[in-house]
Order: sequence, then C-alpha cells, then structure tokens
Amino acid sequence: MKNVLIASMIVLLAGCTTIAPSQTYRPANYAGAAWDISGEMDDSHGMVIIKINNEIVINHALAAWTGDGEFTGYYKNKPVTASCITDGTNTTHCFVFVNGEKAATLTFD
Repeated sequence: MKNVLIASMIVLLAGCTTIAPSQTYRPANYAGAAWDISGEMDDSHGMVIIKINNEIVINHALAAWTGDGEFTGYYKNKPVTASCITDGTNTTHCFVFVNGEKAATLTFD
C-alpha cells in the first residue's frame, strides 16, 4: 500500500510542471551562437522559471488571483524582463525581453 501511495504522489507531482517550447534569440550586434530561451511553470505553486542557455535567470511566483506577473533578472550582465499574463483559458504567456529587445514569447498551456 505504501508503494502505491508513493507512486501516486510521483505521478501527481510530475504532472504539475508545464514546459514551454524553447526559442532561440541572438542579441543585436552579437556574433556568437544564438541563445536558447526556455521556461517551466510549476502549476501547483504558480512559479515561473525562465532559463537562458539552461541558466535560471527568472524564478518567481505569479499573482495568486490573476496568474500575472512582471519579473526581472540578468544574463551575461544584460537585464532580462518577463511580463506574464494568464488568459481566460488558463494559458499563460510570458513575453521575455533582453536589454529591452523582445527575445521570446513562452506559452504554458
């Protein structure tokens, strides 16, 4: 019985994270490889994690009532901002900007 309970909890917790498809971005006047911008949303805690090249740059909770939020971080000394909104279908869109330039739109269904 204990094993069934543990297995059920693992399945329940595994289903609580939504991963947005990653997108690539190359900053203006940057000759290096494009950056990979990705995101995860922990549905059970309302947390949004945004990564650039697999490095966490934003890790914050969305507003409990609206599912929205404005967040900031840094990557390679450049400011990163994310503006997240949740629509009527419970889909969250996070618009990611690097140094004021739109870099990605991450969608969590």
